[in-house]
Amino acid sequence: MINTTIAKIFSKVSVKTVCISTLLFVFLASVLGLFALPGLQTQYSLKQFLPVDNPLLQRDEHTKQVFQLSEAQPFIVTAKIKEDGETWFSHDKIQSLKSLTDLLANYPGVKGTLSLATVQGAVNNKEGLSVGPLLQNLPHEKWQTETLANPLISPTLISEDAKTASVIVNIKSLNTKDLLSLRQNLEVTATAAVPFAHIEIGGTPAVQTDVGVLLQTEIRNFVVLGFLACFLVLGLIFANWSPLIISFVTIIFANIIVLAIMALAGYPFSVLSTTIPILTTVDVVSLIIHTLLRYAEEQKNQPHLTHQQRVVYTFKVLLGPNFFASTTTMIGFLSLLMTKVPLIRDYGVTAAGAIVIGWLVTTMTLFPMLYFMQGPKARDWAWAKARWGLYLFRRSGIWAFLIILVCSALAIKGQGLSWSARLFDDLPANHQVRLSTETIDRELGGMIPVDIEVKGPADSWNEPKLLARLDQLLSELRTVEGVGSVVGLPDLVAAANLHHSRLPASRSSTAEIFFLYSLSSASPLKNFLTTDSANTRISVRTYDLPSNQLHSVVDQIREKAKAAFPQMNVEVTGMGSTIHHLNNELSKELIFGFWHSMIAIALVLVVVFRSVRWAIVACIPNLVPPAALLGFLAISQTPIKPSVAIIFSIALGLAFNNTVYLLERLRYMQKKSKSKELEIERTLWREGNPCLISSLTLLAGFSVFMASYFAMNRIFGFYMLLSMLAGLVGDLILLPTLLKSCPWLLGPVPWKKEKVMATTAMILLTLFVAMAPIPTHAQLPTAEKLGEEMSQRLRSRDEQFVVKMKIIEADGSSKDREMKIWRFSPQKKEHYLLVRMQKPQDLKGTALLATLKGEQEDKWIYLPSTKQTRRLTGESGQGGILGSELSTEDFDFNRDQAAQNVIKKEAEIGGKKYLIVESDVNATSSSYSKIISYVSSVEYVPVKMECYDKQGKLLKTLDFTGYKKVSGGKMRASKISIKNVQNKRATVIGLAQVKIDQGLTAARFTPKALAED
Repeated sequence: MINTTIAKIFSKVSVKTVCISTLLFVFLASVLGLFALPGLQTQYSLKQFLPVDNPLLQRDEHTKQVFQLSEAQPFIVTAKIKEDGETWFSHDKIQSLKSLTDLLANYPGVKGTLSLATVQGAVNNKEGLSVGPLLQNLPHEKWQTETLANPLISPTLISEDAKTASVIVNIKSLNTKDLLSLRQNLEVTATAAVPFAHIEIGGTPAVQTDVGVLLQTEIRNFVVLGFLACFLVLGLIFANWSPLIISFVTIIFANIIVLAIMALAGYPFSVLSTTIPILTTVDVVSLIIHTLLRYAEEQKNQPHLTHQQRVVYTFKVLLGPNFFASTTTMIGFLSLLMTKVPLIRDYGVTAAGAIVIGWLVTTMTLFPMLYFMQGPKARDWAWAKARWGLYLFRRSGIWAFLIILVCSALAIKGQGLSWSARLFDDLPANHQVRLSTETIDRELGGMIPVDIEVKGPADSWNEPKLLARLDQLLSELRTVEGVGSVVGLPDLVAAANLHHSRLPASRSSTAEIFFLYSLSSASPLKNFLTTDSANTRISVRTYDLPSNQLHSVVDQIREKAKAAFPQMNVEVTGMGSTIHHLNNELSKELIFGFWHSMIAIALVLVVVFRSVRWAIVACIPNLVPPAALLGFLAISQTPIKPSVAIIFSIALGLAFNNTVYLLERLRYMQKKSKSKELEIERTLWREGNPCLISSLTLLAGFSVFMASYFAMNRIFGFYMLLSMLAGLVGDLILLPTLLKSCPWLLGPVPWKKEKVMATTAMILLTLFVAMAPIPTHAQLPTAEKLGEEMSQRLRSRDEQFVVKMKIIEADGSSKDREMKIWRFSPQKKEHYLLVRMQKPQDLKGTALLATLKGEQEDKWIYLPSTKQTRRLTGESGQGGILGSELSTEDFDFNRDQAAQNVIKKEAEIGGKKYLIVESDVNATSSSYSKIISYVSSVEYVPVKMECYDKQGKLLKTLDFTGYKKVSGGKMRASKISIKNVQNKRATVIGLAQVKIDQGLTAARFTPKALAED
């Protein structure tokens, strides 16, 4: 359709006019885009990777509102004494610290400052009660002992060795430009005010500003290095200058237009979107290489054509493949729109837009420039046939088998992914912001806030006994490994120092202390106690621990708080309790989400190839990159973050490029050839080198990420390179060798082979689903736990029972049967079922034997009238038991042990609660792709199942009622109702005389045994 449209355009307007017009249009768009580039901003924040409207975050916001905590994180200025043997506890140094604190408070955008020199306190001495700056009211000889023992001050404002002090600068909500200006002013002022100390600027705002500056440098470096890498590859491919000139101009135009549109649309540069210039560059160069090498090929194949005619021919032939290759890449990025994280959604939009714009600019620039310029002269090795494919085809079956085997092993290994990321391990090593962050984390009580809110009735916390219990909890929390500092209401009460004891002995004494704090203009009490004295807050700061360790610390904190106040409502909020949990859930969603990309791309390819089979075959080699990523991430124990998890969808989109070119060329050659055999060798010979070279360009482009300041980008670059290498293996080795060994995958084949092909392809497609991490929900039991509970109630090695069956036809007519059934399941993929008819009389003695070993299912039937046992094959072996809608595997009570189960949600139906469980049985079932079960939340037995066929459509439903306990404590439904929603038939069966684990053996389930009873 695209080629037809272009042909019509060319028939009405001269080619030369079209070329000049498109070049002028792109040139003007690029010039106008230059004026928009200054509006492009850089942005970085820890919250960028957090989802919107999440209950955990909403609860966190509620805590901040209740205790009047600042929305904006503060700057933290750290000052470490340079001279050995000196501390901050001298009059001149404290005076310098006070001057600095006051100076910083006067900058625009600053709400207030706090340091050791200005911290408020109450001192009860012989002269009376003094309220104000603590050090002013304390004798100098008590400065060190009093402050270092006060949790309100140490280690937050002064380190335990008294050599590092901090100034906390609370700020208003500022934009990136104002934050950067304030950060620079803080550093200059602090360095001048305390020249005897080493100054570092830390805190979340400092991370944002410093990373923003580094991002700008990173972008410039990426653009330059990306250009150099791509042009190096181009220089190795082509022997003349015209390809380099065309590529240079096209890359410049494409990048300018992409960045200008980002600026106009208000999309800033983030840590993720720094990849946009590289993506644009490598996408453009890949399209150029495929086009120019095809031109060089046609120059040899069609020497009679003029240069201009050859350009037009190449343009028409490759317009579709170029577009569809870009489309598959775009879909990989668009799959990121499924997440609830604005940063990742924005990145998905901008990256997908960059791919589309790159294709459009390349199309509108490459062909006109090639039309007017000298044709490319490819070096011999570049346009020569890919003779290296001959070696692959000699051992095609072995190559395909080995690749599938290795990928399966890697996918299985991928179950052991590492969830041990730290929040700040992405910051550049030895950079100032990383050093200051580590200083705060190590010496000043930790970087990660965790808040505990304990809720009780009004005036609860005026009670001394509760305060004492809370004080004991604070002491226990400080002993938890990983906790840097703990501050709570008892610390404020003790700091008032009104009594000889640490805490007051009466409610009236407590009220006096609260009143004392109200005299201070900046009372900290509001941050720890609500006005009705009903709710109190404990402020905990932990070290920047790996996520799994931090999760354990938060769990310990929560358990200790609930144990201390079992009659009160305890909630744990704050960054430490939310950010890793949300990041891990998001990462699992992104990793599992590559299937969204796969499905979307497959649907597009169904339209492109006009064939479901071709689309499925196109998906098979592109399972290699996700399998390789899962395996190597697990082997290297790389901590999983969202920035790593997005590689799955991106890599999948890029991997499909070569697949599209190869299969498009194969389809093109099949149309020209009269032979019915697949032209796979010729396809690889002609398209292998262009695909290999364009992939090398992608590798060269993404290799620049290895020079990044940020560990995140370096990891991103490494695994992108790994995924592209895996994609090469899938496209240039697995796909050709698989088609060579199994030509019936795409060629016309008999019905039986068609069935084998479809089954094999679907098993390959679903193999990796079973290995991919599945998101879990904390409020529901795990799938493993549910499986254990169900197994205890249902699983048996063997059993026998009597069944009364009513088969109801679509027209409403019915027939009754009674039979005795024996079942034996010695292991997961080995099942035996023997059915012997009791009623009606004319079927009495008829027996059926079904065996399932691995993927091989066999059936035999014994006919008493002839006393013969016959094997059922073909169509006769595919129906239900004795013509009913009940299949062999419907009696498989061990299915949950082999399937990949996901608990979707809990639902209430008819006043009872059920767990909705989705089981992926595609690789283990001969009839079903998935089964959705409704499992009782109380009894842990299934009450309903929805079985879907191999095409994903609902096939039949099973309802289980009248559960009873049988021998061995197992549960069995006394009635099972089965309805086939596709053929409208139904079967109702009743179970009786159930016996469990009677010691049956495989010898009982043989064709010979059918005739013996």
